[in-house]
Amino acid sequence: MKKILLFLSLWILFSFRTVKTGDLVVEVSGIDFSKKGNLVIGVFKQSGFPKADQSSYGTTVAITSAKMIVKFSKITEGTYAIAVFQDSDKNAKLSTSMVGYPIELYGFSNNKYGTFGPPAFKDVAFEVKDAHISTLKIKIR
Repeated sequence: MKKILLFLSLWILFSFRTVKTGDLVVEVSGIDFSKKGNLVIGVFKQSGFPKADQSSYGTTVAITSAKMIVKFSKITEGTYAIAVFQDSDKNAKLSTSMVGYPIELYGFSNNKYGTFGPPAFKDVAFEVKDAHISTLKIKIR
């Protein structure tokens, strides 16, 4: 009986452990304010990067200036990457030319770009740490 009570006590104790989280501030510049539209930001773990429907955290905000600041609260501690684009036509996806080249402004964390496609996750990765505010500046092009 003592073993069962001890097991239950430990199980209850460890089931209420807190999840470590931090805040993330994303500052996006290079926005073409004349085209307006929306700013679409996805925060990704490695496994989903950069597929829009697989972001861990994401938001779409109306463009109100050529430089936008977006805050994400309580991001679970870990390694992430950001993909962002200016959705000028408000169709919720990055519009491309007939050959697949993006025709809307876009960018990634660490201001890295791929040659033929998106950059590698390791090149755009950053850490979110417990009780810490991470600020990333991204210039879209």
